[in-house]
Amino acid sequence: MTAPTPPDQATNRDLQVLTGTRFVKIAGPCGDWIVIYDPTDSVSLTDTLAVILCDRIAGVGATGVVVVKPARQQSNATAAEYRLVAWQANGQPVPNMTEPARTATCVLAVLKKIASDDTSHCIFDTDLGPITTVYTPSYIGVDIGIWNFPDPDTAGAAGSDALVMAAGLLDPRPGLSVQIQSNYVTVAVETLEELESIDLEHQPSLEPPAPRLTSINFVVPQDPLMASGMGQLRLRTYTERQHAHDLAAAAAASAVALQNWSGLKQLNVWNVATQYGDIVVQLHEQHRLSTFTKLSTVFFGKL
Repeated sequence: MTAPTPPDQATNRDLQVLTGTRFVKIAGPCGDWIVIYDPTDSVSLTDTLAVILCDRIAGVGATGVVVVKPARQQSNATAAEYRLVAWQANGQPVPNMTEPARTATCVLAVLKKIASDDTSHCIFDTDLGPITTVYTPSYIGVDIGIWNFPDPDTAGAAGSDALVMAAGLLDPRPGLSVQIQSNYVTVAVETLEELESIDLEHQPSLEPPAPRLTSINFVVPQDPLMASGMGQLRLRTYTERQHAHDLAAAAAASAVALQNWSGLKQLNVWNVATQYGDIVVQLHEQHRLSTFTKLSTVFFGKL
């Protein structure tokens, strides 16, 4: 066994600079995050420090780190109050800032920077563009962007454009590709027992092979399909990156697929049950999507 590499002198100096910095640990269906509220724009975090903080043995432990800073003066005319920077647990920049924005909104409510007992809207400035969130005492929603079918003609005519085989299934199943920043292929199975029997420790095979990084969603409609005006489905997902913060987009892709298969275009709100908690997906006009999840404060801490 190889011993962990100790931090170098520069990293130790950076850690000392962060000493006393307060943070909030937030958890939900899309991962657990260390969130630092930095109103003075004085926190300087590096990829190496992010890895150390996210280490679940030697550090705080998290899916990623989010720093909430004041918005820049020239904020692309978005009227954003805050700017977000975020790292994954491996030290890489977060490629999709929707979950950092959701967790940042939760922390702003926890710290009473926005109303915690009413509905509040926030706009965050990020290097990937502005992100809008809505806070309610029950859910925090994020606009996650626009979806499309990579092959619209096939999706409309056949309802599938791929064959998926996974460990635990006896035969290949048809899947439908949905593009939401990344590519997601959704596969319907027959029963909850069959869904639970799929071994997601092994990568499913896809035919034809995907030209880009692809997550595979396995879903089963709930009984009844609709309750309280919402569609109901259960989801398990495989992603090559194995990052929980892809789960909201995976839930959204599965809702798009189920709406397409059912033909119920009016059914534009879906409750997607996952092993980490429920995610509500809303399908808007012009292919826009929002996701809503409950988040909880795990603890307050100080570095």
